[in-house]
Amino acid sequence: MFSKLRQSITAREAFELVKLDLQAVEREISVESVASVDAITTINQYVQAGGGKRLRPALLLLCARLFAPPNDCGRRLAAVVEMIHTATLVHDDVIDVAKTRRGRPSTNVVWGNHTSVLAGDWLYMQAFQIALRERNFHILDLLISLTQMMVEGELLQLDRLRRIDVTEADYMELVDRKTASLFSACACLGAVSAVADESAESKLAEFAWNLGMAFQLVDDILDFTST
Repeated sequence: MFSKLRQSITAREAFELVKLDLQAVEREISVESVASVDAITTINQYVQAGGGKRLRPALLLLCARLFAPPNDCGRRLAAVVEMIHTATLVHDDVIDVAKTRRGRPSTNVVWGNHTSVLAGDWLYMQAFQIALRERNFHILDLLISLTQMMVEGELLQLDRLRRIDVTEADYMELVDRKTASLFSACACLGAVSAVADESAESKLAEFAWNLGMAFQLVDDILDFTST
């Protein structure tokens, strides 16, 4: 399957390959973001309406598509990774005392830190609830390891906040835990959803990890040069 791919493809073309699947993922997120507590539902709807590139679910679906057309499992897992990503953004805004997110007031500004943290926690738990429906221990293992990495990354970031002695190695560790680990998990979950073999999953995990590192480096450089 890999040999049939063109040497290069634009991001627009890549997203077009999974356009309909991403629309289904968006609907899945909308349905799964409804909670029994109205405040949580309102926050979830507010965050989802803020948009975003949906890069992580697209990566998962594209990795699945290398082996077979994305299926219901792949679309559900794509919703899961986007919800986890959203939860990290909500928590990040609290930690960073952010005022805006995607051009709008951040959740912590609108609802306060306490409510925002709990809403982020709910998104994490809901993502795991959806993943549990697959009854697949490997999926759960990937998500648990991912969540541990990302939480550890948040704690490390807090420890290094506003310090001037942060080294390149420190920075790369943060990128690994907070961004590259999620990209890698997306690739693995895409492979799992398509029942790919272990070797293919491992190669995709390595590719996506490097993609995540590069993505965050570029993103941070753009932030730095635009200020």
